[in-house]
Amino acid sequence: MLKHLALAALVTVPTMGHAQDRNFVRERVTLPVNTIDANSFEVIEDDGAAGTQIWCAAGLYTRKALGQRGGDLYIEVARGPAQTAPGRKGVVFTTEPVAGAFNSVSQGVKRAGQTFSMSHAYALCRSNRAQSVRVRTEDGRLLRR
Repeated sequence: MLKHLALAALVTVPTMGHAQDRNFVRERVTLPVNTIDANSFEVIEDDGAAGTQIWCAAGLYTRKALGQRGGDLYIEVARGPAQTAPGRKGVVFTTEPVAGAFNSVSQGVKRAGQTFSMSHAYALCRSNRAQSVRVRTEDGRLLRR
């Protein structure tokens, strides 16, 4: 029995530190963002991105591509089949108020109307899960925090 415990410890201990350092997150997540109109754009899900990374990408795009820092971001169309990239999943964001808008502490992207301030969405880029998010615009530019 003691041999089995020692073997388990030998196998587990060296990998624990590496897993904690990485927080099980990829080093770099690049999310395509496509313009829909002057106020709306779609973040395309990629690289296993979750809600935090998608909101971060929306905040980054709003600040760096649209030049907006104040106001709110709304989910116009929740996560589902992409409108601008056939065969992919996406989330459509807008800077214009939408019907049924609501504030939430959740960083999910599955409910239309969910609202974050632009600065809050951009601030999510500082979290461990989103600190290395980049945005690739339609013209191929890479936007980073």
